[in-house]
Amino acid sequence: MGKLASRKRVRSRAAWPHSNYIYLPQRLRDAIPGPELPGCARCLNLTSIGGESSSDNFFGQTVRLKLLAEESGKLTGAFEIGVHLQVEAARALARTLLDLVERIEKTAVP
Repeated sequence: MGKLASRKRVRSRAAWPHSNYIYLPQRLRDAIPGPELPGCARCLNLTSIGGESSSDNFFGQTVRLKLLAEESGKLTGAFEIGVHLQVEAARALARTLLDLVERIEKTAVP
């Protein structure tokens, strides 16, 4: 009798390096005035923050934030902004935010 061949399972690697990014939906990019309106700033209200963590063979361990920004003036609309971070980048962001909060609390006038 011949031997049975077995397949070795190998973890797949992504074709590109993992990176941290912020995804802005096309509708939001279209809503922001361009160079044709210089000096025209936009202010969107950050109305909610949510997220999840995940681990898979393709992206590895990531933290995903979901930010909801809504129009603040005459325009209407809400935009979901996705931020995907590697674990160390998420930790760095958390440390930065905590440091900034501590700094402002030390200088706050009672």
